[in-house]
Amino acid sequence: MIEPISDRLCVKQSCSKGRRNDTYQQALDDFGITQLLSRLSNYCDAEFNATWIHLTEQEIDCIAALLIQQLTVNLKGSVIGNYLHILRTCQSEIISDLPATEFKAISTPQALPEDFPQNTIPPLFWCGDRIRWIPVADEPETNSGIIIGRFFAYAQHQAQWTWKYLIWLHNSSNVVVVDTAWEQDIEPISEEPVS
Repeated sequence: MIEPISDRLCVKQSCSKGRRNDTYQQALDDFGITQLLSRLSNYCDAEFNATWIHLTEQEIDCIAALLIQQLTVNLKGSVIGNYLHILRTCQSEIISDLPATEFKAISTPQALPEDFPQNTIPPLFWCGDRIRWIPVADEPETNSGIIIGRFFAYAQHQAQWTWKYLIWLHNSSNVVVVDTAWEQDIEPISEEPVS
C-alpha cells in the first residue's frame, strides 16, 4: 500500500531545514498538489486502479505534472471566468463541486520549426563530452556517461523545441547501457587535474 503523501513528503525532507520545509509543504497544500498526489496514489474507477497498478512515487509525480500541463494547455477564458464567478459569489463558503472541464490531448508539432537550424540555440554538449544527471535534493548520487549523439526534439514539459542527448552510461546494469536526457537535466563532469 502506498503511504499517505503528507508522510511521504515529511520523510523526504530533512527536519534540519525547518521553516523552509514547512513553507514548502504549506505551498504544496495551499495549491492542491498534496491532495492531487494523494488522489492519484489512491485513484480507482472502472478504467484505472492505482493500487492494482502499483504506481511508483516517480510515476505519481510525473502523472501529476502531466495533468497540470494538460490543464495549462487547455485553459479557456470562459472556464477561468466561471471559476472566478464561483469564487466571488461564494465568498467564505467551501466550494466542493466545481464544474468539470473537458481536456483535449496535448498536441506535439509534427514538423521542425521553420527557422531550424539557422535560429536554433546551439547544443551545449558534443559527442564525447562526459556528463552526469543534475543531482536532486533527495538523490545526490546520479548516473553519468558520455554523449554519443543528440537530436532536436519537442519537449512537452517545456512547450518548446530543444536538444536531447543520447548517453552511453558508466556503471550501467546489463539491461540498460544507453539513456536519453534533455539538455537542462544534465551537466558536464569537470576533468580532474592530474598532479
